[in-house]
Amino acid sequence: MKLPKLQDLNNERFLNEAFSPEKNTQWIRATRLRRNVYLVLFLTGIACIFVTAFAQRYLLMVLSLFLAVLSLVVMTKYDTQLYFLTKLKLREPEQEEGPIP
Repeated sequence: MKLPKLQDLNNERFLNEAFSPEKNTQWIRATRLRRNVYLVLFLTGIACIFVTAFAQRYLLMVLSLFLAVLSLVVMTKYDTQLYFLTKLKLREPEQEEGPIP
């Protein structure tokens, strides 16, 4: 599967493909993968903060803090995109309710 390019959440291509069932699942997989990569970077940054604090390397501690904050911000973007993609999934025809009497 080829991952889509990094683009803005509100672009025309994303909004057109988000309602297509097969494209929606591809976007969900790609977004989940990217979110997990940035989650690992965030956890690595947090672990590095403690390691460098115990080693008294303050410059490395500040750089690790920068890595953790930056990866948290990007991870939040992908988490929001994943939330909206899961909410946009189309219902199956047999799950649709009939008209309200």
